[in-house]
Amino acid sequence: MRPQRAQLESQLLTASCAPVAGSSIRRIVFLALSIGALALSVLGGLPPSAARADTYNDVRPAEWFYQPVEALAAENVLGGYPDGSFRPYEPVTRAQYAVMTAQLLHLAPVYEAVFADVPADAWYAGAVGALYHAGIVRGGSEGTFSPDADLTRQQAATLVMRAYGYRAGAGSGGETERADEAQIALWLRGFVDRAAIASGHRAAVASAYRLGVVSGSADGFFYPFLDLTRAQAAGMLYAALVAPASPRLDPPAEAPAKTGYPSAGPGASGQLVAWMERKLESLSYQPGTLDGVFDARTAEAVMAFQKVEGLDRTGAAGDAEWLRLVTAERPVPRRDAGGDRVEVDLTRQVLLLVSGGVVDKTIPIASGREGWRTPTGGFFVERKLGYWRQSSLGLLYKPVYFHGGYAIHGSYSVPAYPASHGCVRVTLASMDVLYPLLYPGMRVDVYH
Repeated sequence: MRPQRAQLESQLLTASCAPVAGSSIRRIVFLALSIGALALSVLGGLPPSAARADTYNDVRPAEWFYQPVEALAAENVLGGYPDGSFRPYEPVTRAQYAVMTAQLLHLAPVYEAVFADVPADAWYAGAVGALYHAGIVRGGSEGTFSPDADLTRQQAATLVMRAYGYRAGAGSGGETERADEAQIALWLRGFVDRAAIASGHRAAVASAYRLGVVSGSADGFFYPFLDLTRAQAAGMLYAALVAPASPRLDPPAEAPAKTGYPSAGPGASGQLVAWMERKLESLSYQPGTLDGVFDARTAEAVMAFQKVEGLDRTGAAGDAEWLRLVTAERPVPRRDAGGDRVEVDLTRQVLLLVSGGVVDKTIPIASGREGWRTPTGGFFVERKLGYWRQSSLGLLYKPVYFHGGYAIHGSYSVPAYPASHGCVRVTLASMDVLYPLLYPGMRVDVYH
């Protein structure tokens, strides 16, 4: 993990979890309750491991999350990975966080059909049912839980404060005292992006901040929509339900409010870039290594996203991209057919690699310019060459021909607009990804 990202993560012990069903929490715990040391029984999303945290090859004593992870691992309940790693910066799913919370509260499993997307035999079903009956988790508007979805920080604040209230109020579900809006605003005023915190989570975030369970990042942002990492999950649960409470006595100084987030382009790094990379990959875009560094592959993925979403094609991320990424969905193929195929959308200037009827990869292209239009219609891969080919119109990297001399190929020049002599250009890196996946006889649909 790069130092800059680790430093940012170390100052942001925020998290996310179960959906809130759209209802605003107006009763939260604002009492400086002292929580004694509790016996731990936490599952970290993987089977329990006998390994202590100091045996994880990516957890060091100097890391801010060392103590929370060590405490949970010492109870033989926080799992690592077969390679000896903990992977502190990987996101946590709703199901994983629900299991951790339920076991930490020592709730007996409840196997009941509460949510349509939680099968009775799922490994997390008993925990989700128990939290539901304790009033800690609630379903979405369609009666779903979305167990495999990554958690957002503001959702986690809501869940952990309900768990905190349940522990303190013997079944209160975290709603033991009505919160005053003025008090909520007072404790949120230190976050420059406080206006971005959803109304249904404001009270919980304010309470969690007051009780020392969450804090802001070095730049003053809370980033309510960012995913919760494994390290943050351990830190947040440890601070709320294990360690003695350390409430803040004074509200934070008021920070100038901001309605947007810092722009990011080549060379940028940090948790916002890391979140963007993970989000883009989950939507089928190809940002390359998920390292929190905005490199050429990240820019390419951002460009593809902008093309699909109808945003300015800059290859950099700003307010429009951040907001759109929160609610964006995976691109949908034009043709309603199963199987593997390629779709080339000349209007949006993207290539969709479809696997089993679902878009698996979305890649930006540069098709034929005026006078050299790329042919449209239904074609098939005719042949492919796994090397550079010098044609009469220029160099083609690993060309995959789908209609005579027209090919999908790599190029050094892939602008955001039509620029080729009729072929479908992609970057060299993208062609390395595509080449082994495109085979003779594979369907290629080209359309506007």
